[in-house]
Amino acid sequence: MSTTTEVFADVDRMDAKAFASHLAEDCLLRFGNADEVVGRSAIEEVIAGFFTTINGISHRIVDQWDVDDTTITQLEATYTRKDDRKVTVPAVAVWRRGGGLIDDYRIYVDQTPVYA
Repeated sequence: MSTTTEVFADVDRMDAKAFASHLAEDCLLRFGNADEVVGRSAIEEVIAGFFTTINGISHRIVDQWDVDDTTITQLEATYTRKDDRKVTVPAVAVWRRGGGLIDDYRIYVDQTPVYA
């Protein structure tokens, strides 16, 4: 089973393949206000594409709640923009696990300041 720190460590390394290894084959991802993406390989491709739009990312876990098969994580996400300026925004990630892997992953964040 994936731990929260492992998931965010893979994201912070901007390693889409390692991130996708935490996902079920039929996982659903909803990232902010973007369209839902279904399937591990499709999610890996979308996340890899997202990583090309920034120079770096890091997450600080503020709080976490685990309820049955659901994990809710309150975060501070610090993005390094293409101009190397850093922008920190609040975020919440919610995921459910089925069979040990994440099968539903939702990220609530306003990335407007990252691209402004």
